[in-house]
Order: sequence, then structure tokens, then C-alpha cells
Amino acid sequence: MKRRCSFFAEFQPLPTIAVFLLLNTALFFAARLVLLFLLLPDIVDRAAIPQALYIGLKFDARMAVFMSLPLAFFLLWPSLERAVSGPEPRRGWPLSHRVLCWMSGLMAAGAMLVYIFDFGFFFYLHQHIDMGANVFLEDPSESVRMVWQSYPVILIALGFIAALYVYMKNFAGLLSIHQPCPVRPKGIFADGCSRKWRAFVTVCTLVMLFVVGYGQISSNLFPLRWSNAYFSADSNITLLAVNPIQNLYDTRNYGKAVPPNEKAAREAWPRMAAYLGVAEGSAPLSYVRHVQGKAVAKRPNIVVIIMESLCWERTSLAPSMPKELGRDIDPTPFLKELAGRSLYFPNFYAPARTTARAVFTTVSGVPDVNHSGGTTSRNPKLVDQATVLNEFKGYEKYYMIGGNANWANIRGLLQHNTTGLHLLEESSWEAPNIDVWGISDIALFRESVDVLSKSAKPFVAVIQTAAFHRPYTIPDDNEGFSIPEAPSAEALAWYGYENADEYRSLKLSDHALKRFFAKASQQPWFKDTVFAIFGDHGLNFNSANITPAVRACNLQAWHVPLLIYAPGGHVAPGVDHTPRIQPDVLPTMASLAGLDYVTNTLGRNMLDPRHAEGAAFISAGDTARFLVKDGYVYAVRPSGNALYRLDDQTADGKAHDLSAEEPERAEAMRTQAMDFYHTSKWLLYNNGKAVVEKARRAAQGGK
Repeated sequence: MKRRCSFFAEFQPLPTIAVFLLLNTALFFAARLVLLFLLLPDIVDRAAIPQALYIGLKFDARMAVFMSLPLAFFLLWPSLERAVSGPEPRRGWPLSHRVLCWMSGLMAAGAMLVYIFDFGFFFYLHQHIDMGANVFLEDPSESVRMVWQSYPVILIALGFIAALYVYMKNFAGLLSIHQPCPVRPKGIFADGCSRKWRAFVTVCTLVMLFVVGYGQISSNLFPLRWSNAYFSADSNITLLAVNPIQNLYDTRNYGKAVPPNEKAAREAWPRMAAYLGVAEGSAPLSYVRHVQGKAVAKRPNIVVIIMESLCWERTSLAPSMPKELGRDIDPTPFLKELAGRSLYFPNFYAPARTTARAVFTTVSGVPDVNHSGGTTSRNPKLVDQATVLNEFKGYEKYYMIGGNANWANIRGLLQHNTTGLHLLEESSWEAPNIDVWGISDIALFRESVDVLSKSAKPFVAVIQTAAFHRPYTIPDDNEGFSIPEAPSAEALAWYGYENADEYRSLKLSDHALKRFFAKASQQPWFKDTVFAIFGDHGLNFNSANITPAVRACNLQAWHVPLLIYAPGGHVAPGVDHTPRIQPDVLPTMASLAGLDYVTNTLGRNMLDPRHAEGAAFISAGDTARFLVKDGYVYAVRPSGNALYRLDDQTADGKAHDLSAEEPERAEAMRTQAMDFYHTSKWLLYNNGKAVVEKARRAAQGGK
């Protein structure tokens, strides 16, 4: 007669693995509740506690998945499952059982030690442990004495041993009660389950572990990331949501970045303080400025549009193709038309590539000069940044992106540093995703107008596009976009396009921008709004429309246009050839709104006559940087420093180094380039929100 396992046993080992997963999750979450108890008196944003616990629970479940992997490996392998489970045999447990117990015990010991040190860090520094903790190993004897004198080390050690013993005993007990359901061999009298059923259970178990470990399901398949924990500007809420083990992993690149050079930053400070307009008498390495507001009849709305890869040399703003080379393709006719109605900055630069660095630089006001350690937005140790965006008191604040804000962990930078920010991403829109970057720019612009039209207050909004990017998708919902024919090889080369698809993609971006302004112009808020439109970065591929100096320094990789368009007359149209950079955008917009604000960054109000002298700093890497000023570019690079005049057209097409001919200019520009670099590096590590809050309280008389 055929015998079968019980209904519950037929699903083994899924139930046993699930129980172990839940128990570990509960243990991690219990530690989080202890942290909540300790943090509760200091939490300001108490409404965010449930969300912080929910995000923290997902991180805890991920860690529990890793704790469950050895068990899953042994139980999902039928022969190993039989060897490690059930009552202890008379001759003792086999090697496989002992190996599993010791592996799980070591993982548990490691997790417990991380939590012990994490709580120690919390009581000592009010933060989670991270990879920066290795500084305490530089003088281990002093660190050991400090720990011995500050904490009940013996009691903690005894508690650790007891907890580990209880954990391993319970783990062994779980294995002893596990009853494998044998895979049925061929034959009518075998009990157990079929091979197909066992394969199904195995797949279900692996899927369960993957889904729980992944943490979230989004349309663009971004997993749960540390930036999810930084959804609140309250640092205590962030502490509550972060998992200490995950935090160690996420800060692994912190030590790879070139650290700030305090000595060089101090030497540069007097010059940079004068350039930025820091008040006389300020303490060294303080860059805080209190910008006085002005009375305005009605505060304008502010819309900042960051256009993907809007390289100046690719647009119609660059010199047109000579007639002898053929018909010009006019890549961005609307952008050119809009520039004629705007205050146009043709010498505007992104201080660093890529998009993640551009967004960080624009929002924080500090050029992201971290190259070896990855983009700063991906570093939780440096996520705390003061931003002028947070100075728009009484404004509704929006950041709109067609894709997922977990990209480059931008979510943490935005939500952790901007109080009351409405972060609208792929799940916020009605339009479907068309590719990896989310919804189309046309749909993003269209729906963003609807969002802004519902705002009951003045608003400041950042709209970040993504269409001019591989895979160069042209959506079916394109509001009348007509796909242009492929340009000639000469036209592609003149503007630097790699192929016709790239050209068509920028043409689509220009069309999307035109459709945005067509719809926005019909709204009652349009004439009360100031728009800033610029590119996140340029592109590397050389075009034929550049000068030898631009080619020698590859400046087109950072060269982007800036347009400040004010249909209500807040800013007069014109052309300003002064070199400017992305950190200048938000301070300029805040001043146009008449705001009284505090800033600690490298950004300046471009319209302030006191800042008529401008310079564009570019960081191309840890050892290469450029400065654009007064029609010249100075290059600091391992292959040799050089001074070039930007508009020089040489007979041989090669840039001519003018360092020997103009040594004073060369030295002054080299010094300023290095001043920008060292100051930027210093501010990346010293631009926290507390710096601005302290300055604001001082400006208000200590209130």
C-alpha cells in the first residue's frame, strides 16, 4: 500500500527554513525595538516611526536570509538533509551535522558581535558602526583601554557566550525535530514525495529566500538599498531604519576615497572665502554665508530642469555646420529658440560626471570630487548634506524623476536632506515605464505640469529627465514627434553624434521640452515661475565643432548650456559669458525668489554684481582637474599642466600651451583650480545640516 508523508511534511524543508528565517528576523527586530526605546526621546518626526520600523524589518529579514543560507544548502540537498536532521544517532552526529552547526554558530557569533559593537558605537557616538571604525585600530591599546573603562566588558562577554550557547542549542533542536520527506524512488510501495514535487518545493524555497533578501519589487527591479532608510530628514529616524550589518557593507568604499587634505584646505580658505563672499572675521574653514532676503510682491515658483546628457556641442547652440559640409541638422531648435528668450549662459559646466555626481553637485552645492570611492550619493557616510533646496520655507518642494529614486541611492540624498520633499518616481506616474529609465520624458513633463497645477503654495520643483540615454527609446506616446531621417556622416561628425539613434534621441528630448512649455504656458502659475534648464553633464565623443583647447582637455564632457527663463519678467533675457557651474543654480534661484537663506556650499548667486567674476571648476578624476576662466582653460593632469586659450584656432589643429608666455596667469589659475578641489573635498565631509542650522540660530540671535 502506498504511504505518504503528512501534508506539512510534504512541503519540507520549506517550513523549517521559513521558521528559522522568521526566528532570526524576530531577533534582529527585537534589537531594533531596543534601539527605538533608546531613540524615542530624541525623535522629532514621530509620524515616521512606523515607516522606519517597516523598512528596518525588511533589512532585518534580508540579514536573516543570509543567516539561513547554510541551513538552506544542507536541507535542500536530500542526502545532506537526511544526515543533519532527526534524533542524534547512537554513533553520534556525522561530520555534515557538526559543520552545519558550527557554520550557523559562527555566523550568529559574527552577527552578535556586530550588534554589540554597534550598540557601543551608539552610546559613544550616537551612530551606527561603519567601515570608518577602523580608525580606532590605529592605536589599539588606547582603544582597548577606553572600551574597558567605559563598558562592562566582562558582563557583556558572559552575555555574549550565554546568548550564543542558547542560539546553538535551539538551532540543534530545530534540526532534531526536522523530519525530511524522502524523495520517492520508483515503485508502488515507496512513501515520500515525487522528484517533481521536491523540485517544486526547492524552487519555492529559493524564490522565497530571493524575494525576502531582495527586499522590494519595483518595476525597474531596484532592490532594497540603504537610501530607503534615509527617507526622513530626522537623523534619529534614519538610525532606527538602518541595519548595522548592512551599514558595514554599504560603507565598504568609504576608505577608498581620497580623504580631505585639511592643511591644503586651510591654505586655500582665505582665497576661497573671498571668492565666495564669506563674512570677514569668520573662523577658518567656515564657508557659511547668510544671504539677506528681499521684499517681493509675490514669491515666484521655481522649476529646475536637469536634462540628461545635454552636451552643449551636440545642440543647436553650438556653431552650425558650414554649408560646404552639407545641410545643417539643427538638433535642438526649441532649445535655441528658448535661449533667445532667456538669460543664457554658454560657458556653463558640470564640475563632475556622471549623472549621479551632477545631481549630488546641484542639490548639495558641493562638486562631487570623490572618484576612487565611487559617487558620493552612494556613500551613506556622506549622505548628510545641507542644501539650499531646504531653504525654500513656505514652498511645496518636489523632485520628479521618471525612474526609480533608488538609482545611485539618490533617494537618501534627497529625502534625508530636504524637509517636506515630495519625491515622485516611477510608481507615482500614470504612464507606464518604457525602458530601464522609467517613463518617457514626454510623459514625465506632461504629468509634472498636472502635479504643479495642484499645488496650493508656491513651489520649487526639480524635474530630472533621462531620454537622451541608451537605449534611446522613442515611445509610441510621443505627442506628435516625427522621427527625422538619418543625418549625413558629415553632420553626425560635426555635432559629435555616434550614430543616428543618438541624434534622434536628443531631437526627442528637445521635442519633450517644447511640449512641456506648451502645456505649462497654459497654466495660471506660468508667468509667476522662473525656470532653470541645464544639462547634467556633457559627452566624451569628440565633435568637429570644437576648438583645439576644448579637444585637448575634453571639455565637451562637462560643457552644458544653462538657460534661466522667466516669462513673467523676473529675469531679463540676454547672454552672460561668465563661466559658471552647477552649484550656482540653487543659490541663484533662492535669491530670485527673494529668500533669506543660509548656505555653506560653493554655490553663488550668479546675478549678484559682487560675483561678476566667475570661474568654472571641473574635476576629471583624483589627479586631473581643469579651471575655465577669462577665456582660458588651465589643465592640472599627470601628463603635464598646461594653459590654453579656449578660442584659439591653430594651423595644425593642436592646442598651444601658453604657460611659458603667461606664467602669472597660469600660476593663478593653477592655484584657484587646486583651491576649488581641496575646498570641495573638505566640504563633502563637512557640509552637514547641523552646520547651517547652527549658523541660522546665530543669525537669529541664538533663538
